[in-house]
Amino acid sequence: MNFSVGKINTDLSAAGSELYRALASGDLPSAWLICKDIKESSDPASEFNCGLCFFLLEEWEKALDRLKNAEKLLGNPPEFDIADKKLLLKAIELKEKNGGRERLIPLDPDSSVSRSRCGLIQVRRLAALCLIKLERNGEAAPLIRFLSQYNINI
Repeated sequence: MNFSVGKINTDLSAAGSELYRALASGDLPSAWLICKDIKESSDPASEFNCGLCFFLLEEWEKALDRLKNAEKLLGNPPEFDIADKKLLLKAIELKEKNGGRERLIPLDPDSSVSRSRCGLIQVRRLAALCLIKLERNGEAAPLIRFLSQYNINI
């Protein structure tokens, strides 16, 4: 991490990359220190990663706010074509069979995948989990229906 005069470097692209690395390595204290200085980002991956950090800290309302912004920034990325969707569903199925269902992973801000339909799926999955934790199941229902088309069960 870059420190200057006792504060984390808040250059948004550098902070987004630092946040991703902290979350990917499991360093939640560092992730929180970075996230608290990112007031709002124009990068959907960084917004998702802040949401993930808040989710892991059981701050579900704060997480949901960041996830809503991430979804707004993503817009509506194009759906996968049939062949790609078939392989994606297989990858999701294999991940869940290998115990990956509960593991929440950050989005890489340097990857175009995080800005695609895959990013949207991850954002909506985490948002649904937040809503369930907040016992707002009615609001979670449309997200759960969306995720079910990708064989993701919440």
